Amino acid sequence: MSKIPNQPNQPEDGPGFAPARSFFRHRNLSWISVWPSGWVAVLLLCIDLAKPVAQPIDGDAVTVQLAKSSLLLDVHGRGERALAVGDRGHILLTTDSGHNWQQVPSPTRRMLTGVFLVDEQVAWAVGHQSVILKSGDGGETWAKANVENDPETAYLDILFLDAKTGFIVGSYGNFLSTSDGGRTWTEAKQDDDPHFSHIIPAPDGGLWLTGEFGTVRRSGDRSRRWKPLATSYEGTFFGTLPLAKGGAVVFGLRGNIFRSEDGKAWKQVESPTQSLLHGGLALADERLVLTAAAGQLLVSADEGRSFRLAAWPGAASATATSLWQAADGGVLLTSDKGVHRLELADLKMEAAK
Repeated sequence: MSKIPNQPNQPEDGPGFAPARSFFRHRNLSWISVWPSGWVAVLLLCIDLAKPVAQPIDGDAVTVQLAKSSLLLDVHGRGERALAVGDRGHILLTTDSGHNWQQVPSPTRRMLTGVFLVDEQVAWAVGHQSVILKSGDGGETWAKANVENDPETAYLDILFLDAKTGFIVGSYGNFLSTSDGGRTWTEAKQDDDPHFSHIIPAPDGGLWLTGEFGTVRRSGDRSRRWKPLATSYEGTFFGTLPLAKGGAVVFGLRGNIFRSEDGKAWKQVESPTQSLLHGGLALADERLVLTAAAGQLLVSADEGRSFRLAAWPGAASATATSLWQAADGGVLLTSDKGVHRLELADLKMEAAK
C-alpha cells in the first residue's frame, strides 16, 4: 500500500484488495467525449481530463462577485453551517442555513468536486489534479493537505465516518482511506479501474460505493471487504440512497434508477426523465430527491419505488448537482448556476401521467 502523507505543517484493504499501485497513471478519460450534448454542463461535474496534459501551475482562487452563481458541484454541512465547492477552486460558506453565502479564500484554482464538514471545526474538500484541502476552523480558511500533484487524477467524493475514519474516491479506481484523521492516506488498488463517483454510509453501518461500468459495491466492515452487486445496467452510476433495511436506490446516466430491498435482487424503477441523475438526498420527512438537468428534480414518497418530477422554482434551465438539508429543513442545492435554497413546500410533485 502506498502512504500519501499530508504536508508536515498540516494537520487494511480497500475495494480491490490487491497490492496498491503506483500513484501516477497515464490513461485517457475519453469516455467523457461521447456523452450527449445535452449533458455539456455535467461533463465538468466529474472530470475534465480528456487527455494527458502538462501539469499547470496552481495558485489561490480568485475572489469574484459571481462565485455564488458559478458552477458548484457539491454541498455539505452540519446544523446551520454548510460549504459549497466547485469550479476554479471556489468555496462558499453559509452560517445561516443557506440564506446568505460568502466566498472564502481557497488555496487552489482547480475544480473542487467534493466537500465534507466533519464537525464544527474540521472540513475537507477534494478535486481535480489530486487536490485535497483541509480547514480547521469550519471552512473559514483552507490549506492544501497533500503533497501529491498528479494532473491525471480527479478525486470525486469524500466521506468521513468520524473524526479519524475517512475515504476519498475518484478516477481510475482511486480509493484512499485514513484512520488517523487525514494525517496519512492509504491508497488501495482494485482488480479493474472504474471511476468511482460516490461513497455513502448506510443506516445499518455499511458503506455503498458507485461508479462507471455499472459499479455498485457494498461493505459491511468499513471498506475492508467489498461485495460487488449486479443491477443489469452497465452504464455509470453517480450515487446511492441507502434504505433502512439494507437495500438502496442507485441512479446515474440517462435517468436510470434501480432499487433493491436487500442489495441482492434489483428492479429498474420507471424514470420520468432521461437526463443524467447526478445527486440524491434522503429528506428528514423520508422523501427521496434526485437531481437532474433542465431544472428538474425527481421526488419519491414511497422509498424509491416510484418517482415524479418536481419543478425547481426560478432555475428552469439549470443543472442541479448536489443536495443537502439544513437544520431548519431548507434544502440547499448546488448547480451550474450557483447555490440555491429551496423550501420543502417548493418540492411539489407533478401529477402522474
